Amino acid sequence: MQNHSKPIQRVDDASKRLIMELLQGTNTFGFDVDSIFYVEQENRWIVIEFLKTEHPTVRPSDSHPNRYWHRNWRKFFSLWRLVEDLGNAELYLVNYEDEDHAKSQGRKEREFRVIKVEGVVPGEKGRLIDGHSNIMNFEEVKEWYQNFNDRAAG
Repeated sequence: MQNHSKPIQRVDDASKRLIMELLQGTNTFGFDVDSIFYVEQENRWIVIEFLKTEHPTVRPSDSHPNRYWHRNWRKFFSLWRLVEDLGNAELYLVNYEDEDHAKSQGRKEREFRVIKVEGVVPGEKGRLIDGHSNIMNFEEVKEWYQNFNDRAAG
């Protein structure tokens, strides 16, 4: 069965604004997932979460969720639970710097770090268990991401 979908043509943050309005400033215990693909031929789910590097001196190659685990461990644990509950699934975390940040630091190439998650040790003193990570430039991560999209299309 061929899936038909439309291309993403614009950024829409309306749902995030709505959630903020609904919660009225209270802490949220939910989160959005950036990409979920189902690859029918492999009966496999692929979950991808993008993690923007905010600190001006920390590159994606130097950033890792374990560095700030104590602040965000619930999010990573929840993502891991989602992957486990889906069954045959993989979780990838993608540390990235946006184009403006790279330019402000005098770099022509944006850097990405793709981490395949193998497990999570929950709790404030826990950690992410990564199987492997790759440092990529924009063209490489674009090809990697489009591969999942193409596989999901059938």
